[in-house]
Amino acid sequence: MRLFVDSADADAARRAASLGYVYGVTTNPTLLRRAGLRRPDLDAWVQAVPDALREIHLQVYADDADGMVTEARTLHALDPARIVVKIPATPAGYRAAHLLGRDRVPVTMTAVFSVRQVILAAAVDARYAAVYVGRLPKDRWGLVRRMMAAAQAQRPPLRVLAATVRTANDVERLAMLSVPAATLPPDVLRALPEDPATARAVRRFRADAAYLR
Repeated sequence: MRLFVDSADADAARRAASLGYVYGVTTNPTLLRRAGLRRPDLDAWVQAVPDALREIHLQVYADDADGMVTEARTLHALDPARIVVKIPATPAGYRAAHLLGRDRVPVTMTAVFSVRQVILAAAVDARYAAVYVGRLPKDRWGLVRRMMAAAQAQRPPLRVLAATVRTANDVERLAMLSVPAATLPPDVLRALPEDPATARAVRRFRADAAYLR
């Protein structure tokens, strides 16, 4: 599973990179606003993201297809090797993604809530479909299962990217459903290795190691 840190905080991105198991960073306009960033700040922010994070997901702001395409090209040019452009799963968004595919600009369709939106993401050759797992209806795991079936039926398969993941246990459930990518808040990401049984075992190892010296 590709794990991403969901944050527009440069320090959080650096800390995530140091963990060793984080693939990239995802952002959106809400996170950028919370971090106090504006469009002119993105150039410096992208440069501050460590090279260890192999993908940087930045979202367009426009609502119309032409505006999305223009913004996407500008964002992608900030770091063509790493930036994946996030585009909302709207009619205008799918048209923009189709047009960007001609320029080989990698795209994540975001705010995905239905199986048909996953199918359309594959139809426009998006790299990811960002599913807001934490905001899905009560049968969310059944819906994720159906989304995964639709994604895996594509050639090549589309990557479902689970977003709004709120607990470490959710990550386990996603992995059991073969979801290939997830973006997590920094605190959830850091908590993944923690387990009380592991902590007890490590304390015992330390005590025995002290005896061996």
